[in-house]
Amino acid sequence: MEARATNSRGLNPHNEIPDALVMTPIAEWATDQVWEYLFTHNPPPWGGTHDFMLDLYRQASGGECPVVLDLNTPSCGGSRFGCWTCTVVKEDKSMRGFIDSGATWMEPLNEFRNWLKEIREDTSKRDGIRRNDSIGPGPFSSETRKLILRRLLALEKTVGRRLIEDAEIAYIQQQWTDKFDVTDSALAIAREFNREVGTVTLTPEDLSRDLALIDELAPRFEVQSIWATDLYSLVTERYPSLDSPSTRQQLMEDVIKVVENAVRQADRTEPAA
Repeated sequence: MEARATNSRGLNPHNEIPDALVMTPIAEWATDQVWEYLFTHNPPPWGGTHDFMLDLYRQASGGECPVVLDLNTPSCGGSRFGCWTCTVVKEDKSMRGFIDSGATWMEPLNEFRNWLKEIREDTSKRDGIRRNDSIGPGPFSSETRKLILRRLLALEKTVGRRLIEDAEIAYIQQQWTDKFDVTDSALAIAREFNREVGTVTLTPEDLSRDLALIDELAPRFEVQSIWATDLYSLVTERYPSLDSPSTRQQLMEDVIKVVENAVRQADRTEPAA
């Protein structure tokens, strides 16, 4: 927060949207003030009370959630939450707190996260070329990616909970096929753990939601929604799978056609100078 530059009105520039300013109304609030506001003025949109969320923070804090009696007493809410596989922090204190509070089934998850953190720093597990084609530690090597997926699926068996969906495995396979894999390795690894994964399919509900989102976002970015919809249809209907180089080349050619058509249409509709 201290690194954010603010103007005289207390606003700071948005880090992605040009000429947009961001207001931080609770920047100066203490944690207990946030909880007080939530309980007294902002009921949860899912109904009921915030007791369940407060209990989550209590568990993430190792079971402790003292009543704030003075400014020197810590309150719940300081625990960090996010993706359980995040390796940005050295230690996931939230997950450790849950384990210490009795959720011992999370111990294998914590071990897996710590292993990811360890191999992330191991250059032997990475390609020697970055994604921008410069020399240096790049993404995980193909063998490391396969190892991660295999250990994740084994972890599912250990904890008895679904940790990765079929659609996610199918998407991983699409990415691997595009980069290095010609033998459907991700699907084969899934079969080792009795997961028969097919291609990614969109339900009518998915399609309706995505098209509505395009209509909502297109004007914001000054894009004709019809052209965005055409591009969306290419990858969801005409080319749902990119199994071969020829298919990927044909998709690229069709994308170029859509873009060129959009440019010509825009030129026709622009008023003469």
